[in-house]
Amino acid sequence: MSYSALRWRCDPSGEDCLIVTLDVADAPWRLTSQLADWLTSQSLTGVIDIVPGVTTLGIYYQPGVLWSLDSQLSPYSQMYNRLENLLNSWQPASQHHPREVVIPVCYHPEFAPDLQEIAEHCRLTPQQVIARHQAVTVDVMMLGFLPGHPYLGLLDPCFSMPRKSAPRLSVQQGAIGIANRQSVIYPQQSPGGWNLIGRTPLSMFSTHRPEPCLLQAGDRVRFSAISRQQFTKLQQESQRGD
Repeated sequence: MSYSALRWRCDPSGEDCLIVTLDVADAPWRLTSQLADWLTSQSLTGVIDIVPGVTTLGIYYQPGVLWSLDSQLSPYSQMYNRLENLLNSWQPASQHHPREVVIPVCYHPEFAPDLQEIAEHCRLTPQQVIARHQAVTVDVMMLGFLPGHPYLGLLDPCFSMPRKSAPRLSVQQGAIGIANRQSVIYPQQSPGGWNLIGRTPLSMFSTHRPEPCLLQAGDRVRFSAISRQQFTKLQQESQRGD
């Protein structure tokens, strides 16, 4: 797909952030993550962070730095002009090969309190639900809600059920939820309203690692079933590594 076929717009978000919205019908998150990587490689003066979302990029900049470059033009206008030139010249890679990460999942009833409900919604057996959850490699569409918290999709169409009407007050770290053809992985214990299908022993976020987030927007994820015994072993290894 050529960039000339795409539409975009820029909007301010506060005094130090600009939002780029891409108008893309099919899997826009694949394009936003690719564009975020490319813009990061441009080393834009004054830009301190570029955060890809499902259809948007948040570009955070230092207004004072931009004022020092041109006191006659607002920092937002400077950023807009620079981005306009870059966006109009950018071409997505014709062949993009994202990183693939295997996420081990224990579907033991202890970790899958909603498995039976999910199965009834999908009109499948619990074993068939587990098989379908692993059958498709999914995109890391974005990170959000909590540090290292990934939104993964799109799953099999049968997983189109909504989130729970009454969220749980506490969901375990590593819990894997599904809703609206997406999966999430809770990076820490927190409230949550997703339907819980299993749990991974891997740590999604740790400040003790050079790269705190295990997953990044644009990665690809494949779920792989493990036993309860394997879960305990891998959890211990993960905790030692953190």
